[in-house]
Order: sequence, then structure tokens, then C-alpha cells
Amino acid sequence: MKAFKSIRNILAAAALAATAAFGAGAQTPDPGFNVISDKVQPTDEGIRITLCLVGIPSTSQRIDSIDLVNGKDVIPANDIDGVDFKRYFQFEDTGVQVIEVDFPFKGELPKSAGLIFHTEKGDVKAQARQ
Repeated sequence: MKAFKSIRNILAAAALAATAAFGAGAQTPDPGFNVISDKVQPTDEGIRITLCLVGIPSTSQRIDSIDLVNGKDVIPANDIDGVDFKRYFQFEDTGVQVIEVDFPFKGELPKSAGLIFHTEKGDVKAQARQ
């Protein structure tokens, strides 16, 4: 359990450093959280993207849906693990929430692909992969 908390603390620090280094270029103003793409895995139905959400500890957020944008194609997520669509969740003491999102996308995901998180506070844009 200590190792997991250490990893979460490292991810939170990395997210803060990335936000400071890159500014809010890919994010909408005051989105409530930042998104760090971790890994992309193929599945039988498409792909699964593991993401770290970084927010202010003890605050709540709600994700209504997530779209994968690849060029002009917009592909809605068909499953999410770690939180539920259209339900509030609270950021823990570290401010990090790890989620996995499934998309019906076949093939190699290009680095130019993006994600749009639709929340009650507005849209949050992020890269789909590093």
C-alpha cells in the first residue's frame, strides 16, 4: 500500500510539473482537473487508455462522457473503470485518480489524437497518448 501511495504522489508531482511547464495550452480555463495519458493497450473491441486525473484533493468532479478525436473522427468511449460516467467522484488526499477508458478504435493510435472530457464544468482537452 505504501508503494501505491508513493506512485500516486510521484504522479501528482509530475502532473504539477507538466502543468507548469506546458501551461494550460491543451486545457480549458479552470477545468477542475488535469489529464496525463499513461498507456494505450489493444483490446478485442478496440483500445483501452489508462489515464491519471490530477485535481485538488477533497474536491468533487463529474465526467459525463469522453470522446477520442483522431483527425476528423470523433469516437465516444464505450466503457470507463475507476469512476462512473455521470456520477460524482472525489479526489483523494493525493489528488490523483487513475482511470481506464475503452474506445471502439482499431489500429495504431497516432500521437496527434486527443481526448475531450465532457464535464458539468465544461470540456477538458488532453492528449490521448504521450
